[in-house]
Amino acid sequence: MTELTKHIERTLKERGFSVVFEDEWERCWRSEEIKPADREEQIETFAESHGWIVSILNTDSGVIRAIFEGAPPH
Repeated sequence: MTELTKHIERTLKERGFSVVFEDEWERCWRSEEIKPADREEQIETFAESHGWIVSILNTDSGVIRAIFEGAPPH
């Protein structure tokens, strides 16, 4: 989880967003252990705990990715 967090922080600083593909987050949220809806909820909670916004996208080809962005100022 620490490495994933560092990766997201680094790319957010560089580009303002961070794309994380399913194979990358699989190390933290294993699909054989967590139902898809629960896994998405845990990823959203993880993002919120760091002050980020996340969008989880499923493509027609079956590729799933999460796009993290910094939360807008209040």
